[in-house]
Amino acid sequence: MKRILSAVALGAAVMVTGACTGGPSEPAATGGGQPEQTPGTLELTAGQLVEQLAQRVPEAAPSVVFTAETDPNDLLGRPNGYTSRASFTDSRVEPESVEGLEQGAVDFGGTVEVFASQEAARRRVDFIQSTFAGAPILGTEYDYVRGGVLLRVIGTLTPDQAAAYEAALGEIES
Repeated sequence: MKRILSAVALGAAVMVTGACTGGPSEPAATGGGQPEQTPGTLELTAGQLVEQLAQRVPEAAPSVVFTAETDPNDLLGRPNGYTSRASFTDSRVEPESVEGLEQGAVDFGGTVEVFASQEAARRRVDFIQSTFAGAPILGTEYDYVRGGVLLRVIGTLTPDQAAAYEAALGEIES
């Protein structure tokens, strides 16, 4: 039953996330261009960042680098979406808790999403956290923003375990 609820919850989250990129308060794109990079933003792709995280957090391993065709949220490369996305696994996640889920889901450990600006990354966090607050059955996650980078870590890890990912992100240099 738990697996069914988890799969239903994940499906609902993917549908909601794919349908809304930042909630009703998100401004429309103007001028046709992307926002300027925020100072301090890492100039790495999500895949490169996941590789760097895995070098710093022993329990992490790179998983999936998404394309516009494989992104379950349909945000990759699209207006108000991210410029790259990659996932990682964490060996402390219980295999039965992710049974039946698509490889690359946050539930396996986490994901990195790279946006054109810190503001865009923060809008994404606000949307994700408001979704979880409105539907606790979906679970929880830790979200860390550094410049235009959003690091999403599964909420089943302890706060100290998740903080190791935040610290690792802080150590990465372009």
